[in-house]
Amino acid sequence: MSNNYNLQEIINLFEKSNNIVVFTGAGISTNCGIPDFRGANGLYSFVAKKYNLPFPEAVFEINYFKENPKPFFDLSKEMVSAEIKPSLAHKFIAFLEEKCKISLVMTQNIDMLHQKAGNKKVVECHGTYSTATCLNCRQKYSLLNIEESLKKGEVPYCKCGGIIKPDIVFFGEQLPDNFFSAYRNPPKTDLLLVMGSSLTVQPAANFALSLAEKHKSILINFEKTYYDNMFTYVINEDIDIFCKKIWDNIKI
Repeated sequence: MSNNYNLQEIINLFEKSNNIVVFTGAGISTNCGIPDFRGANGLYSFVAKKYNLPFPEAVFEINYFKENPKPFFDLSKEMVSAEIKPSLAHKFIAFLEEKCKISLVMTQNIDMLHQKAGNKKVVECHGTYSTATCLNCRQKYSLLNIEESLKKGEVPYCKCGGIIKPDIVFFGEQLPDNFFSAYRNPPKTDLLLVMGSSLTVQPAANFALSLAEKHKSILINFEKTYYDNMFTYVINEDIDIFCKKIWDNIKI
């Protein structure tokens, strides 16, 4: 359980595993040009300073959003930009799914990069930009309906005058049903792969931690976490570099 891992041992584990559950956080997308949320130069810090927020997380707090939606939509420009491409790590996970190795990809991210990379078995436990809802009349919208506003950082409004909010889970809202379904009935698992998460945001993190208690597991995160001792292997290095080592040598 240290960064001095045996690469061939881990490659063998990937080769023999046919029910890999992947859990990803913001760290898998930093190489795509999306800053993490809580880092020194993270998105929270940027938006908090720009808009003089009462606290950084207010940008994702539902009551604050209803009063001042502009900070969230400014941040959304980054998330929906066509310039943002999947990382090598995203593509590696899509490759594993193509080879019928993946049971589920559970992501804390709202950047849709797993789908862009080609993954189909994705649960976005903190919601999605792909659909949206008017906070006033509850009219449903697709991403295409509001994409132009999102790319400009503008607040989209419904015909009724209400704010159209992407179906992202804000603080003060419940996680989507498909998360709780997977949480209560986790898929068949022979390997847990956690990538780019500090495992601090609940209840999503507990999905991964509960699997780590029962199965072989790999945690890849640039920094150490409080839960490192729960994992079979802990790799504290760039996620793309690690995934390339596996991809270049795996035989499946």
